[in-house]
Amino acid sequence: MDKNTREIYEKYGINPEEREIENRKIIAERYDKIDKENKEFLKELFSKALEKNFDKYKHYIQNPRFYYFTDLKSTIGEIIKCLIIEAHSASITLTNHFLERVLKLALIQKESGTQPTKITDWNETYSASDKYSSWTMNKTIQECKELNIITEHQYEDLTHFRQTIRNGFSHFDPKQILRDSENTIDIIDKSDSEEIKITGINYKEIPTLQSFFVKRFAKENSEEYFDFAFNIMLSIERHFKKEYWDKAQKASG
Repeated sequence: MDKNTREIYEKYGINPEEREIENRKIIAERYDKIDKENKEFLKELFSKALEKNFDKYKHYIQNPRFYYFTDLKSTIGEIIKCLIIEAHSASITLTNHFLERVLKLALIQKESGTQPTKITDWNETYSASDKYSSWTMNKTIQECKELNIITEHQYEDLTHFRQTIRNGFSHFDPKQILRDSENTIDIIDKSDSEEIKITGINYKEIPTLQSFFVKRFAKENSEEYFDFAFNIMLSIERHFKKEYWDKAQKASG
């Protein structure tokens, strides 16, 4: 409590310490009420989202269908949670991390081999792990293509997603994210008494409009983007399983 406030309280015969305790109690009760209201709001929001969207995404987490990417299960679970509660931008950001990790793990696996190794040999087996940590996404994709880990068609799709969604959201570059959209839009100005149509608004340059259209883009593309990344992982999984069985048959024959 500052000196002037204390003097005013004392002037009118109010005990400053008691009034301070009362004020703190009132403020605490107000915040407690706000917290309870927010908690109930979020509880209802999450409950409705779970009921609405769980069945749509449950197949991604029902039965693990992979062996070489088991450490990514938790990341997949986080992305699905984002999709269920419709946190689309968060889903895309996590999918960016997930996809890059899948491709780098693929390169590590290719170099270390598909056959199981003893824990005592892990240091030697995965000595190449650090090699790829600083690689750019472009270089990673290129290497995966050259090693036939991904197909030419997958390479083209990955390059497109890298240039738009991955780079766009990682650096929040609206022009990259919205590069396949028209450059201008027409809007209706209702700020005056009469509605006025304004044509040729370059929304990719205007922060408020950038945010709106990027959010809309995220909502429209987050599910498709994760599904693409998830299936890239499954495709690479099949590639390594085939490589494993081919070597096993060759060794036994």
